[in-house]
Amino acid sequence: MDPFISAQLVLLTNRINAYGKENLDDILHALAEAVHLITGRSSCRVYLEDLTSGSLICALATGRQAEAIRQQSFAINTVDCVVSQVYHSHEEQQIADLKTAGIELERELAERFSIRASYYLPLHHHSRAVGVLCIDSRRKNQLLEPEQSLPLSSFIDGIMPAIDQARLYHQQMVLARWVDEAKKKEAAFCMMQSAVRLIDKLALAAVLVPCPVGSENGEEMLQILASFAGQREDKQAYETQKLIDLSPGKSLLSRYINSNGVIVDETLLEPLYLPTLSEEFLQKRYLTEELGLRSLYVVPRYDPRTRRVICLVNYYSRGSEHFTEFEKGLLEAHAEMAQRVIQEIGDEHMEIQVLAEINDLLQEKFEGVSLFLNSVLSKATELIGADAGSIALVRKTEDERWLVVEEADGTLVGAKSKQRLKKHIPLLRIGGNELPPEYRSMTGFVAASGRPYLVADSVEEKRAGGYYCEITDIIRSELGVPVICEDEVIAVICLDSLRPYYFTDEHKRILQIIGRMIARHLADMLYIEQLTSEVHRLGSDAGYKDPKVSSYKLGNLIGNSAKADELVDFIQRVTPPLFNRITMWLNSDVREATLGLPSLLITGATGSGKEFLFNNVYSRLNEFYREKISDKGELPVKKTNIAAYSGELTYSELFGHKRGAFTGAHADRKGILEEAHGGLVFLDEIGDADPKTQVQLLRFLDNGGFVRLGENLTRYARVLLVAATNKDLGQLIREGRFREDLY
Repeated sequence: MDPFISAQLVLLTNRINAYGKENLDDILHALAEAVHLITGRSSCRVYLEDLTSGSLICALATGRQAEAIRQQSFAINTVDCVVSQVYHSHEEQQIADLKTAGIELERELAERFSIRASYYLPLHHHSRAVGVLCIDSRRKNQLLEPEQSLPLSSFIDGIMPAIDQARLYHQQMVLARWVDEAKKKEAAFCMMQSAVRLIDKLALAAVLVPCPVGSENGEEMLQILASFAGQREDKQAYETQKLIDLSPGKSLLSRYINSNGVIVDETLLEPLYLPTLSEEFLQKRYLTEELGLRSLYVVPRYDPRTRRVICLVNYYSRGSEHFTEFEKGLLEAHAEMAQRVIQEIGDEHMEIQVLAEINDLLQEKFEGVSLFLNSVLSKATELIGADAGSIALVRKTEDERWLVVEEADGTLVGAKSKQRLKKHIPLLRIGGNELPPEYRSMTGFVAASGRPYLVADSVEEKRAGGYYCEITDIIRSELGVPVICEDEVIAVICLDSLRPYYFTDEHKRILQIIGRMIARHLADMLYIEQLTSEVHRLGSDAGYKDPKVSSYKLGNLIGNSAKADELVDFIQRVTPPLFNRITMWLNSDVREATLGLPSLLITGATGSGKEFLFNNVYSRLNEFYREKISDKGELPVKKTNIAAYSGELTYSELFGHKRGAFTGAHADRKGILEEAHGGLVFLDEIGDADPKTQVQLLRFLDNGGFVRLGENLTRYARVLLVAATNKDLGQLIREGRFREDLY
């Protein structure tokens, strides 16, 4: 196999195995990438076992008509199609021409989707089939050669544990949603039953809810969620057609509600009474002809901002008499309660699942903020059923605040799920109405206001000049919530759907729970990452020289003044004996209990060049190191600013900590004194050290011994400790704020 392809397959394997159980879609798309690399084919299907439906469902399809192909599934308990045969037999198959295949289902597939040749590979884990991979061609006799099928099988074997884990988790989520939906239906049925029993003249009551027709155009019908009639036969007849068509002229309700589920006739903004159904245009004509229903009282429940229907409650009677004001009040209160049932009952399982999943995440160890946020986002996307999402971090400049998901070069700072849908997310300005329209965004408004925001329909939001920044035109609705710690927004979680009006208040509430759960943890991680970055920055400039300057006197000292000569002389005098100590550390077991660790104190006003002097001391010692010990080596060096820390973080920065020693300590960590063993450490602003830190530094300088925070084991490190301050330590000693023995 081509070395480039082999290397790419290794990267794909690592990427797939790094995904969590929530990333089934990402895993399968990575598998499709591998199929293309190995076979050159761009059309494939992945069928996975779904025991909840008893089918092999198409979890992924690529190539032409992919969305339509995904609607095709095959029964598990049949062998009337090749997919099921391969699933049962565990043996691969190839069909050179589907049009001449002896299996009717395959011929139909070939006819509908222009597939001529296919290769079928069983997907199994622990010797049990869990699915089938199909690789298709639009030309007959396009079969795979062994040099293609063998590496493909090998690749799949390496990723099957990840696929099966994600498959099982996805089915668990689907089943949980079914259970929640069943609870809603049962509760809604009880409400409809109570209505018929509440008012004698009612013959039938039904609650209708929006139901999407497709995932792309946002068109909807109304679906009967539950109904009840005094006679069981009437209920069965009423539910013969469960969907109400909202296309123009197709039903009575289509006069008032458009195909997006939005009320367009203001008549239906209030309860509507229709005394003579036989005179109305009905999709269900049998309501009057067979069931004898004569009048209808419709109580709408909708979002007042968008006029989008939440539910309609229909109350039918066989008489044409009007309801009294008292009865109307009862029915309107009843409809309001039905709405609450639909919105609130049945979601307890999802809330518990969210709490458990995020709590587990908070106990895990992550190597960086982005990895942690990606895990959070993957879980949120799967739990809520969103199509994509992102988490942006707040970044402050001198005069503005921005939201950052990724850098210009694509490096993730925050998080993205299903990145193929949003390939690049630019910097977004934080603000609301004060921003020009072209700079406004939903997430920017959430960060500015500290409140959740829902874009129900991106097309309408954009047309109205609202808070929406279009990254791609396939996103039709968005939901954003802030992550707030100590009254400050530090991030924004955004979920996307390809369907308008997808997100609900319940989704918003769940996302807010997630935001609150991760806020403190994220703030701690960001703080630690900021400090770590600062330490690395400080350590990187110790030996810097401007390449345009050729008149360096020593290290990066330039000049011929008496002061410059004095500095050079000082460095030349102190560095040889200091290097001798470093050499002794490397070559013998010197006991620092008798010698003590070497140290330097540099004092001077702010901006006088204390760190500059240290850099040149280090540079000279490093020259000795390369001359006498390792010509390509570097003396270890670490820098930190004592004033940047407080309490346990100061101790941790210097001496390290054990996992669990304090909030945010998710792994064992070496302190800079241990990391710089055999080299130099620069402690700036030593005059700001608290009493506990002063005591620990004194003990450390005595013999090099220290104890990590949260640990009882004494460790040893040997370093040249260089401290600096702009304060008068003598005065601090007299005031009792600095130890004389440390000085």
